[in-house]
Amino acid sequence: MLRTGFAPVDTSFAGPLEGRLNLLLSDKPFTKAYFLARLVKAALEDEWIVNYYDLDTFFTVYRRLNLLNIPKSENFRIYNPEKDTINQYISTVCSTLTKRPQLIILDSIPAFYYMLATTAKLSEVNWRIGLYLALLLQHVRANRGAVIAASLLRSRKVREDVWVSSYPGGMLIKLKSSVIYEVREKDNYMLELKVLKHEKKDVEERRWSLPLTF
Repeated sequence: MLRTGFAPVDTSFAGPLEGRLNLLLSDKPFTKAYFLARLVKAALEDEWIVNYYDLDTFFTVYRRLNLLNIPKSENFRIYNPEKDTINQYISTVCSTLTKRPQLIILDSIPAFYYMLATTAKLSEVNWRIGLYLALLLQHVRANRGAVIAASLLRSRKVREDVWVSSYPGGMLIKLKSSVIYEVREKDNYMLELKVLKHEKKDVEERRWSLPLTF
């Protein structure tokens, strides 16, 4: 189990799971980036290698603006793939052999759709995303590590004035995810983390109020 960098969550053993797909849903870009930054920092402190696919580029922008407290490290690799380079970057990570565990972050699922949907049918896009995730999961299971996919929260209208949350990538991502988090920004520089799904059943539906510090 990975550390999140938030002591109340980590002492409850509610962190992301190794060898599994973990899904993070967030209400705002900075909230998503901040939570992932804490995960990255904790992984680097534990001597993990971090491979970060930043497709929507929010993380890269916030980092360049010094809004995310992440130390410089040769073990942290960030990629900003385009449509014609994504296969190369997936292959690069999957062919990397190391004795250290690897944290692979895919940020974000909707950005994959926007990038690929201009030249491919939706069914093909779903197939490619599923293939990428399968390859990354196979890699971390063979070499030790974890995969985290991230997305902004989405909603769909089911009837007049009634909206329900929908999952990026559809039911396939929801079913394949062993852990699902929802993180939202609160007032007074606080975040609220909710565990929607976890193999450790006693932490499901638990909520934590966490400090947003710089």
